[in-house]
Amino acid sequence: MQQQLLGLYTYVLFSPFNTWRVSLMQLLRRFPGKWFTWLAIAAVCLWAVGNLFTGPLQHWFIFRPKVLPQDFQYQFEALFEEVFIKAPHRGRLNALWFRAAAPAKGVVLYFHGNAGSLERWGHLHHFFTRQGYDFLVYDYRGYGKSTGRRNQAIMYEDALTFYRFARQHYAPNQILLYGRSLGSVFASRVASEQPARILVLETPFYSMTDLFYTYYPFLPRAFYFRYRFSNARSLRRVQIPVVIFQGTEDLIVPYRCAVRLQKVLKPGDHFYTISGAGHNNLLFYDIYNRKMEEILAQ
Repeated sequence: MQQQLLGLYTYVLFSPFNTWRVSLMQLLRRFPGKWFTWLAIAAVCLWAVGNLFTGPLQHWFIFRPKVLPQDFQYQFEALFEEVFIKAPHRGRLNALWFRAAAPAKGVVLYFHGNAGSLERWGHLHHFFTRQGYDFLVYDYRGYGKSTGRRNQAIMYEDALTFYRFARQHYAPNQILLYGRSLGSVFASRVASEQPARILVLETPFYSMTDLFYTYYPFLPRAFYFRYRFSNARSLRRVQIPVVIFQGTEDLIVPYRCAVRLQKVLKPGDHFYTISGAGHNNLLFYDIYNRKMEEILAQ
């Protein structure tokens, strides 16, 4: 009886697979030599579709801007100055400039994440101005009131244009470069080419291509990427001190993608792992606040 039940169980469990296998073998025998051709065609089609998403349509997945009318009026409790910075390739960058109450120790050049606009990011001035630093942040092209066509090279140029604007008012040893998430690639690029006091990166990724394959490790490395955005390449050339903060529970930039940056850091740089932190809540963790206070106290 037990052997009969075991045989029935095995038949029920594996008969669908056996049926599918037989059907496949019959199909291959019916079209001898053609199965490889169909497999190759399917692979090419999947590759083409993949390149569509990583190439011409990649910007839809990276950039999540909030566009503001040109006459939009920002509302903040603190006093600020709104400025427009002329950029190459007919670009116009909208920026907000908050001053510390006392004579400032310096300025934080803030490169924000991939979503929203200055209406959102301007509120971060509280964290830095109370520590005695001015706070200067700009919107990327297509965000807020910033305008102009956008590609990887132009966005790197814009970051340098933003830095040059700050240099008209601050010495290099007064400039703290801060990049958050997507903004980390622009802060790192500026730090690799221009002098500053320190570079701070919050939830950065190794590169945009590495981030993609962190999400989809089963895909072959055979796709073209319109935006490659490599922090690793820039950090290898950075001479100033670097501090990185990354949470272990980050679902946007997984920890395993960010921690790879440790191998490109130089002696004296720091990579702080924040256990339990996600992508948007590092401010709620003591280690982040303590280390940032130490940096801003200088």
